[in-house]
Amino acid sequence: MLACPVCLEPLARDGSVLACAAGHAFDVARQGYAALATGSTVPGDTTAMVRDRIDFLAAGHYRPIAEAVVAAVPEEARWIADLASGPGAYLAAVLVARPAARGVAIDVSAAAARAAAGVHPRGAAARADLRRRVPLRGASVDAALVVFGPRDGAELDRVLAPDGVVVVVVPEPEHLAELREPFGTLAVAPDKERRLADRMRPLRVVQEARVTAHPVLPPADVARAVLMGPNGHHLAAYAVRESAAALGPLPITIAVRVLRFAR
Repeated sequence: MLACPVCLEPLARDGSVLACAAGHAFDVARQGYAALATGSTVPGDTTAMVRDRIDFLAAGHYRPIAEAVVAAVPEEARWIADLASGPGAYLAAVLVARPAARGVAIDVSAAAARAAAGVHPRGAAARADLRRRVPLRGASVDAALVVFGPRDGAELDRVLAPDGVVVVVVPEPEHLAELREPFGTLAVAPDKERRLADRMRPLRVVQEARVTAHPVLPPADVARAVLMGPNGHHLAAYAVRESAAALGPLPITIAVRVLRFAR
């Protein structure tokens, strides 16, 4: 599935090196992921942020989202790409449910790529800056997953197989709203719907499901919910954990839409 991030030619592996016919070469890191983030200055999630996300997801709070993502992936899909994958939990969920499928998780964060490299025996991982281009061969993907990540409809259209789909998860306005006042987390942009449609062109929505849940988070998972996202880059972890402990168990709202796009 992987392609050269410079010229998009197919990559072939020779030991610990991936190279294309044009001579561009990339290392396979000792942790098992393909290092394709050429010249990227985007730091991505830190090791601490990735650990918080792994622990939060392991607690099962987002299991309804994972189940909806799996349901949106066609039964016959064989090649899966999880884009802006984080530690690859959604790719793993799909591969568990689709025993004939294989896939790759791609994220700009080295810490996320390290985690994703071992997330499932039929899953590979790569580190790449998806804002530039998606380092996948044309028409190689039966189902692409974009869970809370950036989207580029033209690139997704390029990598999709003829009957391929893109499964996109976007937050609703009330998603994690209870965290905004105590922790200053960001609200959902009011024009998100229009921007989503613009960015996904030429693909269009062919299926939609809404997922809601109202778990009560223990203080440790309240802090993880704050620190595993963009706020983890600029909030002091100790202060967030102290505030979460003072709040005690907190009921929160999980509200997302799971959209399936196709040509």
